Amino acid sequence: MEICKCFPYINETADNLQKISEEEVLNLLEKLREADCLVLVAEGRSKAALYIGLGQITKDVKLIEDIDFPGRNLLEAAPVLKTQYEKIALVINSSGGETTTPKEIAKDLVGFISKRDSNTQFSIHVVTSKPYSSIGRLGKKNGTMLKLSGPKSKAKTTDVFKQGIMNDVYELGSMVLFQKLKEAINEGRDHQWVINEITREMAIVGKIVDQYVYSTIYQRLVENLSTRGHATVGGRGPAKNVAEMTVIRLQHVKRAMGDQAYLSGELAPKPRLGDTLLLVSWSGENKPLLAWQKEYETAGANIFSIVGNQSSLSESTGSIVIKSPASQFYLHAAFLLSPLPLLLVKNLKGHGFGLPPEIMGWYHTISE
Repeated sequence: MEICKCFPYINETADNLQKISEEEVLNLLEKLREADCLVLVAEGRSKAALYIGLGQITKDVKLIEDIDFPGRNLLEAAPVLKTQYEKIALVINSSGGETTTPKEIAKDLVGFISKRDSNTQFSIHVVTSKPYSSIGRLGKKNGTMLKLSGPKSKAKTTDVFKQGIMNDVYELGSMVLFQKLKEAINEGRDHQWVINEITREMAIVGKIVDQYVYSTIYQRLVENLSTRGHATVGGRGPAKNVAEMTVIRLQHVKRAMGDQAYLSGELAPKPRLGDTLLLVSWSGENKPLLAWQKEYETAGANIFSIVGNQSSLSESTGSIVIKSPASQFYLHAAFLLSPLPLLLVKNLKGHGFGLPPEIMGWYHTISE
């Protein structure tokens, strides 16, 4: 299926979503709909994809890292959750199915279930590309498991690449899946609606990427990132997950250039002349983001934004306005920003800047 002319990996993402099992979608949707509380667990870009996808769902959602989580870990929190909710679902997003933190959390919950006869209250639901992995098997035995394929091609390069550099086929696909499951739960839709909407959403995504990725603003962003200087990406609420997903991708290339990519906030360094700030906001009127824009502008940084409306932010930055409803804007923004490191490498290559083999191995794999 060719829904995007510019980037084959987006077409591969759409193809993988077309191949998911209807029965597995049905089972996962039913179990998530039954649950009173969802505990979301993942790492890296899979975590951002899970949080973007299931953000704003009409259910209680718990994140173990939140300060109001009722325990230092899920094992400690489980007895408390058991008194507050009738059905608690642990939702795990893990491409390889062996991610350390999700695997240990799932094992802890299985131990709690087996010792306290809590099997009717707790369940584990896994989306993974490896159904026979440790996490995949735990999902099958204690709830549901849905297989979503990852990228077909693998670059033969260093161990750094094998740990995962910017190949977002699985992560982007899982984000769309969770987004449509959320919408089905919020709107009372069935599993067939989820499957049909995934196809429709991917067609929209392809058009958005093709429309904006070679625009003057996007290309200027790539050119600015190609110069020496740190990159900082910011957002609040759901937009922060989009920002984090983008930073994880960008940091590999920026570090290879001798610079860094940061998530905006207290851990980001003071802005300097030549740095680049990229802000994500549906409203374009978020006060902290406008404050960051002013701070970076004063320092002489280059400032860009992805927004959902003509706004204060769009008027004061190099901005792309995606006309999407708030419920879908964050997914669209994540897709639009996914080619950023690919175009950055292409631009650096064109300027004769040498990059490490693991970066070039990824570039040739994903761009062909």
